[in-house]
Amino acid sequence: MSQHIYEHQGTEVRLGYDRPLDYVYCYVERDGEPLYSNLSDPQAGTQQQDVDYFRPVLKELGISLPEAMFDEVKHDQANHVGNRVVRYTSLGKA
Repeated sequence: MSQHIYEHQGTEVRLGYDRPLDYVYCYVERDGEPLYSNLSDPQAGTQQQDVDYFRPVLKELGISLPEAMFDEVKHDQANHVGNRVVRYTSLGKA
């Protein structure tokens, strides 16, 4: 599983690619409380193949991510990358 993690002001977003199950995912928590999980979203679940699906979801939550996160998840998915963890700041990769 690849994990691309963005933390800002108590909010953490994990965006990535699950290689064993072959889907993209998104998980958001604020101050330790879950706000969104693809597993609770009937349109995403474990069938979602398009990381861009999460853009409007994140926008609705008032979250803007570095563009590199979406690009890197697409790269991971295209190359079946697993066991990769990358952290980001508002300026890009940490």
